[in-house]
Amino acid sequence: MNIVRNAFLALGSMLSLLLIVVGVVGYLLTGPAPVSWSTTPEVWSWYEARALDDKVEGFEQEIAEGSAGDCVTLTLLEDEVNSKLNELASNERLPLEMKDICIYFDDGLVKGSATVKLLIDVQVATEARIAIRDGRPVISIESLHLGRLPIPKTLTDNVIAALMGQAGTRLESLPIELTKIVVGEAWIIISGEVKESSSEA
Repeated sequence: MNIVRNAFLALGSMLSLLLIVVGVVGYLLTGPAPVSWSTTPEVWSWYEARALDDKVEGFEQEIAEGSAGDCVTLTLLEDEVNSKLNELASNERLPLEMKDICIYFDDGLVKGSATVKLLIDVQVATEARIAIRDGRPVISIESLHLGRLPIPKTLTDNVIAALMGQAGTRLESLPIELTKIVVGEAWIIISGEVKESSSEA
């Protein structure tokens, strides 16, 4: 009888511990990320999304009409990027199901947050720096949170390295070589040089 009672006590203790762990993990994941910026998005604008499309189309045309070595730049505003990303999310055209996307450009830093569907809704927030090295973007994650849970930098560095490795071939196929990215207050400028003219392609 004591054996059965002890077995039930042990099982009860294990279940209690499991519930506590699940509760703590749930609290950490489902809570808001502890960041210094607003994660409540403004109402996105169809006109701002179209403005971004027009800029990208003009940028592509400038590249197509340029000669090898010509410098080209693309300037994007915070509102345009936010509107375009939220438009894509609302039409389910992003790799992950997400909503409430907020992007901020802040004097060298790109800050972003979104609610991502990972079985449950989890707020993901990150701060990153972007630079160009040898014609490739280099992303340095300053912080990354899944809900209240901070993700170790070693893990984020490994994830970024894997993603950039996959993107390497696509970057090489671009008709421009990236030379510089500048992040200012509510804007970002992407600069590059045309690899070859459209007549040489």
